[in-house]
Amino acid sequence: MLFLRINNKEINNKLMIHRQIIYIFLFVLCTGKLYAQEQLRTKQEKGYFNVTEFGIYPGSAKINLMGGKLSSSANIRSIRTTNGLFINPNLSLGIGIGLDGVDTDLFGFYNTFNITADARYYLKNSRSGFFFYGIVGPSVKIDDNFSDGFLFNVGAGHKFTLGKSFVLVPGLGFDHQYLKNGLAKYNVESLAIKIGVLF
Repeated sequence: MLFLRINNKEINNKLMIHRQIIYIFLFVLCTGKLYAQEQLRTKQEKGYFNVTEFGIYPGSAKINLMGGKLSSSANIRSIRTTNGLFINPNLSLGIGIGLDGVDTDLFGFYNTFNITADARYYLKNSRSGFFFYGIVGPSVKIDDNFSDGFLFNVGAGHKFTLGKSFVLVPGLGFDHQYLKNGLAKYNVESLAIKIGVLF
């Protein structure tokens, strides 16, 4: 009887150890699965993306006309939508179109239509985190008061994931636009304050 009791006790101890090992294994498995699902919600996996942004750019405009130079304050209101691909979870490349309304004190108001190349580098693959961006492209004539030009915009932003899939991407940067109108050359430099939605 004593021998049987000892054996039963040993068996119970072994069963308890096995049970604990199974619990630990299940915990690790579930944790890993949840982590993987979390990574898949970052919208930075390889594949298509769209980011649509609205911006207000306070700054200044300078005009060079036959050797003379004038300066004016300038405010830009911008809307841009970009479609592209994530090359990897940290890098995305895209092509965008945008419309900028430039309001100056001395030179009046004019619109620019832009076709841009867009590159973004995300510091980590996460639901929230910092990124850097660069945008460059030509300005197409849609107004009589300028012929053509180009822009570039560089800066940094932060991605915020709200809820399950709604992603905000505010940004702050430097915007430069160069435009020509006959002999006149415009240079508009602004602080780019933007907020966008990543789809």
